[in-house]
Amino acid sequence: MSDADQRKHVRTKLTSNVKLTHPDIGTIEVKTRDISDGGIYLLSSITELPPVGSEVTVQLIDTPFEAPILSMRIVRLENNGIGLAFIDI
Repeated sequence: MSDADQRKHVRTKLTSNVKLTHPDIGTIEVKTRDISDGGIYLLSSITELPPVGSEVTVQLIDTPFEAPILSMRIVRLENNGIGLAFIDI
């Protein structure tokens, strides 16, 4: 069974700039690849990211309004990006 077959939520392509913040890395700007009801995938070539299970905050930055700051948990780290799950939405 492929990863796509095991997914709980449908992914929707979304390209948006976001701020990702964690005490170990500060604030970095990255782009989204997709979003679902369960989380988002961010494109990043940064290799020094916090480990899986770490809590981070994320905020969309290319909106015409100030977007909310969301708490998320790192659930996957890959060479080209990072998978995040929403916390308490």
